[in-house]
Amino acid sequence: MAGGSTALSEAVVVFLKKFPGDNGAEFASRYRTAVDATRDAVRRILDEALNLQLDWSVLDLNGAGDLVESTMHERHPELSREALTAVGNYYTYVQK
Repeated sequence: MAGGSTALSEAVVVFLKKFPGDNGAEFASRYRTAVDATRDAVRRILDEALNLQLDWSVLDLNGAGDLVESTMHERHPELSREALTAVGNYYTYVQK
């Protein structure tokens, strides 16, 4: 993905901007010729977050979202705070 970590962070935020609604038109407009590769990069981040093994015996949904954000920050320190928050919010929405 051209542009590196800043571009990936922005792509995550744009992709999830209207979640659970669809933001496909804005995403496609912004990334044009790189839309497929950019979408794939974002989906890899989201899939990684959803596949984290969390101990639900000690976590509530908010705590899980916070843990997802911190774990993804450890794994992907290049992601912006805004992108990490979007990933955490995505995780909690999908898990509720």
